[in-house]
Amino acid sequence: MNPRTLLKILPEISLGEYSINEIAIKAQLGVIVVKEVLEELSKNGIGILINDKVKFEDKDRMFTSILGIKYGLSVEEVSKFLSWKDFESFVSFISSQNGYSVSKRVRWKKHSMEIDVLAIKNDLGLAIDCKHWKRINHSAMNKIVQLQIERARRFMRSNLSSKLNVKFTLPIIVTLYSNDINFINKVPIVPISKFQNFLLEFTGYLNLMKLIR
Repeated sequence: MNPRTLLKILPEISLGEYSINEIAIKAQLGVIVVKEVLEELSKNGIGILINDKVKFEDKDRMFTSILGIKYGLSVEEVSKFLSWKDFESFVSFISSQNGYSVSKRVRWKKHSMEIDVLAIKNDLGLAIDCKHWKRINHSAMNKIVQLQIERARRFMRSNLSSKLNVKFTLPIIVTLYSNDINFINKVPIVPISKFQNFLLEFTGYLNLMKLIR
């Protein structure tokens, strides 16, 4: 698949059903070229292609973005087409696929703070802050981490944590950028490309992370 062609089609991938001709016109590409790309996307689980129409789900633009990065597009190129909702939806989808009960944009009574994604399995909660901004310097990321720690602390002091039977909460920052998982004040900073593996492996290293009780 030509990544440049995929980049032109990326903005047209959104929730709903569209004709191939409609996408071709908006992307300023030939119908045959668009159909070939959509067929390739369909093979990767992105979109449902039936005759001359395609149906997309909420998560498909984010999946297409990650696929585009694998084909050679830069994160800078694809990120401008992603909304914060796209990013939160993708993080939520991966969490639910790994057995977590997921809620987005969680608030609780008497607190104005909000957790982007709260993922719960057994008695462990993951308080996830989703950052799809352009690259963040260390100083700014340190402030983001401290704020997320405070959100996790307030959540654990709230009645909501008791209602959900959460005994421990791990604050996490998930970003679109960066290649490796790193830590600030024992809080994991996880690039979205590594988030799936992180969920599979992190429980073996909880003693090295900042668990809020």
